[in-house]
Amino acid sequence: MRKMKNIIRFSAIAAVIIGASACTDLNETVYDQVMTNNYYNTKADIIQAVFRPFEHVYCSEYDFYEHEELTGDHFITPTRGTWWYDGGKWEILHRHNWSSIEDSWSWTGEWNACYTGIGQCNLVLDDLSRLNPSKYSLTETEFDAFKSQLRTMRAYLYLRLLNCYRNCILTTTSDASVNNLPENRAQVSPEKLFEFIESELKTGVNDLPAKVGTSGPGSFQGSFTKGAAAALLVRLYLNAEKWIGVPHYDDVISWCRRIRGGEFGEYTLAENWWEPFDWNNETCNEVIFGFPGSYTTKSWHMQNDRRTFYGRSLPYGCANYLGVEGNGERNPKYALSPSYDNQNPRQLFDYKLGMPSQKFQKYAGDKRWAQYKNTSVNTREGMFFLEGRIPNSKTASGYAMNPDNQYVIYLRDQVGQFLNKAEEGVIVGPGKESKLGNGDFNSGLFCVKYPFYSFTGGYYIESDLTLIRYAEIYYSEAEALLRTGNADEAGKLLNQVRKRNYVDFNSSIAYQPEGSVKLDLDEMLDEWGREFIQEGRRRTDLIRFGRFQEAWWDKPKDSDTHYEIFPISRQALEQNKHLKQNPGYEDINR
Repeated sequence: MRKMKNIIRFSAIAAVIIGASACTDLNETVYDQVMTNNYYNTKADIIQAVFRPFEHVYCSEYDFYEHEELTGDHFITPTRGTWWYDGGKWEILHRHNWSSIEDSWSWTGEWNACYTGIGQCNLVLDDLSRLNPSKYSLTETEFDAFKSQLRTMRAYLYLRLLNCYRNCILTTTSDASVNNLPENRAQVSPEKLFEFIESELKTGVNDLPAKVGTSGPGSFQGSFTKGAAAALLVRLYLNAEKWIGVPHYDDVISWCRRIRGGEFGEYTLAENWWEPFDWNNETCNEVIFGFPGSYTTKSWHMQNDRRTFYGRSLPYGCANYLGVEGNGERNPKYALSPSYDNQNPRQLFDYKLGMPSQKFQKYAGDKRWAQYKNTSVNTREGMFFLEGRIPNSKTASGYAMNPDNQYVIYLRDQVGQFLNKAEEGVIVGPGKESKLGNGDFNSGLFCVKYPFYSFTGGYYIESDLTLIRYAEIYYSEAEALLRTGNADEAGKLLNQVRKRNYVDFNSSIAYQPEGSVKLDLDEMLDEWGREFIQEGRRRTDLIRFGRFQEAWWDKPKDSDTHYEIFPISRQALEQNKHLKQNPGYEDINR
C-alpha cells in the first residue's frame, strides 16, 4: 500500500482524541490537555495527529460535492417511485429554495464540517508549538513541514467557507481565552478572509515540498506540495471578482504560468482523459492533489454502502455488468439532468443550461460520450451509462431490473414514470410532466468518472479522490485570458487539453485560431462543464459566470442572487450571539 495511505489511516484512539473538535464554538481546552500531556509519545503519534484533519476533510467532501453538483444544472436526484424523496430535500437543492436554517439540512453542514477541520488544524498546530521535536526523533525542519501541511489544509477549508458563506469567523488558535473574545467570535469581511487565505497559501508555496519526478504525486498523495498550494491560489484568484468584488485575472495568469513553467515541480497532461481517475492515479502526472483511497478503508467517494457521491452515480442493477456484485446492486442517487421532455415525439428542452448529454454531443467523436465498459481487469472506455438496457446475466430477462423486479430498466435521457414501457418511450405513471418528483428507475443517464472494475481483477474500488489536476490550470488561465481580451491564446490552451478527448480532433472541433470554433464566455462555461463534469465545482462555475440564477429543466429562474451563498444555521446563531445571518435568510431573535 502506498505510503500516504498508511499514514492517513489512524488508530481509533487517535481519531477519538483528535476528532473531538467542536463545530461552532472552536474551544478545545479539555482535549488539548489530553493530547499534549498523554497522547504524543512517539513519532507515529505526531504523524497521526497531523494528518487526522486530512481524513476528516476527505470525508467532508461528500457534503461539499452535493452543494456544488445538486444545485447546478448537470446532476439531479429524481424521486424514483418511493425512493429518494427524503422530505423534498433534493427538490429544495435543485430549485434553490434553501431558506431553512435548521441544522438537519445539508446546506448548513458545510459550516460545521469546515470549522471542525479548522479546529483540528488549530489544535495540532498549537500542540506542535509546545512540543520538542528532538523528543520524537524529528528536526525543527520536519516540524515546520508538518505545520505547513496543517496551515495549507486550514486555508483550503477557509476557501470552501468563503465560497459557500462569504461572511465567516476567522480563528487561528485552539486557545479558548482568545477565541471567546467578542471580536474573535464575530465574522470578518470576505476581503479579510480572502487576504488571510492568500497569505497562508503563499506561505505554503514557500514552505511546502516541491513535487518530485514525473510519475504523479506518489508518496505525496494525500499531502500538500508547493504546486497544490499554488493551484489553490489560482482558485482563489479566479473567483475573486465574485467573492470580494475585485478581479484578480492577472494573478490567475501569472500563477498558472509559474505552475506550467515547472517552478513547483513538473506536471503533465495525461494522454487519456480517464487517467487522473483510474485505480493507479497516484502515478498520474496530471494529479496535483488527491486523497488516498483503498477498498474497505478509505474509498468514501466510491463505496455503495456509505454516504458517497461516485458510488451512487450508477444505475440500479449494474453490479453484475460491472462485476462488483459484492458491493451491492448500487443505489442510484445522481443522474444527469435530462435533455428531452416527455411529449410524443419527445423534444429537446430549449435552455442554454442543463442538458449535459447534448453538450457532450456537440462535437463529433468525443471519446468520453460512450457506454461505460470495463475492457479488461484494469482498463475501461466510455464515461456514461447511455440510453438502453443494462446486461445482467443473473436475472431471468438477462437485463438489470428495478428493485422489485417489476420491469427491465431501460435508461432514458428523460425523467418520468415509464415502468415497463420505457423502451417504447411511453409515460404510464401519473403526471406526464418532466419533473424531479416524477421519476422511476428508467429516468436519467449516468456519469461514471471513476472506474468500477470487476472484483476478480483486484483493482475494483482503488482510485484515489482527485481534487486538483493540471488541466484545471490550463482552463483557469484560459478563462482569465478570455476575460482580459485574449481569446486566441485562451483557445490554444484549451485545445492542448481537448485534443485527447476526440477521435479526430480537427478544425471543426478546435477553438480559434487553430480551428474554426469561436470561444466566448458561453462556450467557456460549457467547456468547463465537459472537462470537469462530476468533479464538484459546477455551482461555483455557474456563480462566477453569473448564470446560477437562470432557469433550466424544471428549475425556475431565481428571484434574486442571495442563494449564491448559504444561510448560517440556527445552532451556530444560537451558540454565538456575535454571528450575523447572511442577507436574505431568516435570523433568530436575540
